[in-house]
Amino acid sequence: MMVVLKTWLLKLLIVVYVVHTLVVVPYGEAILATLTAVVIVLLLGHLRGFSRVISSFMLLTGFLIIMATGNVGLIKSSLTVNLPLVVLLVTVPVMGFPLRLGKYDEQLSNFVKKHGRNNNRLFFSITSVFFLIGPVINMGSIKLMNNLVEKLALAKGLLARSYMQGFTSTLLWSPFFASLLLVLNLVGLSLYTYLPFGLGIAVLHILVANVLYSKFAKDTAFSSAGVQTVRMRRIYELVIVFVLFFCAVFLIDRLLGISMIISVTFAAVLVAIIWSLYLRVEREFMSNVKEYSGKTILLSSNEVVLFTTAGFFGAVIATTEVGAFINRFVLLVSESSVLLLILSIILITALLALGGVHQIVTITALATTVRPLEVGVDPLIFALTLMSAWSIATILSPISAANVIIMNLLGRRYKEVAFTFNGAFILVMIGMYTIFIYVVHLFFT
Repeated sequence: MMVVLKTWLLKLLIVVYVVHTLVVVPYGEAILATLTAVVIVLLLGHLRGFSRVISSFMLLTGFLIIMATGNVGLIKSSLTVNLPLVVLLVTVPVMGFPLRLGKYDEQLSNFVKKHGRNNNRLFFSITSVFFLIGPVINMGSIKLMNNLVEKLALAKGLLARSYMQGFTSTLLWSPFFASLLLVLNLVGLSLYTYLPFGLGIAVLHILVANVLYSKFAKDTAFSSAGVQTVRMRRIYELVIVFVLFFCAVFLIDRLLGISMIISVTFAAVLVAIIWSLYLRVEREFMSNVKEYSGKTILLSSNEVVLFTTAGFFGAVIATTEVGAFINRFVLLVSESSVLLLILSIILITALLALGGVHQIVTITALATTVRPLEVGVDPLIFALTLMSAWSIATILSPISAANVIIMNLLGRRYKEVAFTFNGAFILVMIGMYTIFIYVVHLFFT
């Protein structure tokens, strides 16, 4: 009964927010803040381990700071900072339903097997497929990829590298990921401005990953005998879906003039419906939606609570001396060197992630307290730096969802996945990210 109540409260929160975005609802902010607080408190019971601890800490600390400063009016605006991300997190998974119903996963599996006749080509195939499907099904892409190749008995090192390095490339550019839209929303940068450079740094990420892996690769990874023919039509259709999605985002943004996160959400749902109609699986699609709707709480509670409490905590911190200190620190470093600033933000986020501080905390605090133009840095440079830091932190953090999933799937320890298999990549990419962003700073801003 309680699960049903929590599910409906989360759905109500999403509906009220979307309606309030389109048409201003009387007392809308107060209603949203109240609903958000109730949902957070109720969902905390679904969290386990570090996620529960860090979310509770951010929520409690935020309220204590507000009580100490007497700025009670801050509660309403701070609680709703990341509500657009909640809408995105809960609704975008519907894009994964047509992918499964259309058996695109089978063709992707055949594609990987056919084009992976040696370790180098196999690594390239896996990372390329991540680049293609990662934006559509988010974290689920790791489990899907493991299902595609698990019968091949591949080396754990190859899998740990290709899974992690392929997946983190999508973080840098995919508008389906809440992390990117969080940063763009807080920094005040449009997706259109960011996307060409986000794609550029993501392609660099994939290229470096493949070049580095070629140094470790051996000869034939497996025999491709008996692999079925790849129906390339399905692969091409996936590309067309991406094009349709970006066109839909652009049209909705132009027609409605709403926040980019809500535009992306609407576009994802619209494209998923059109996709299912094209495949003639409308009934199965609606059945999947109904089933998912009943499990929304169990599937999304961790991310919903983390993002809302992080937004609340970051917004509160921004009004304190801590926020002022962070801003002064960034200003001081940027006056010395923009190159040093880029490197510092990436390293600080990475080191804190290594110590167990989730990157959402660090990056939210930076994004809410630092005003890029005031410290002499273009918002594009700041956004690229934060996303690069997020990518590195995802590999390094012992509590990142990607690390936990990969460790469980491969039966390997954290040190092996993060350092033995991906350590060299981390070091190289910190340098490559820094150089790439600095070049953008010099020639494009």
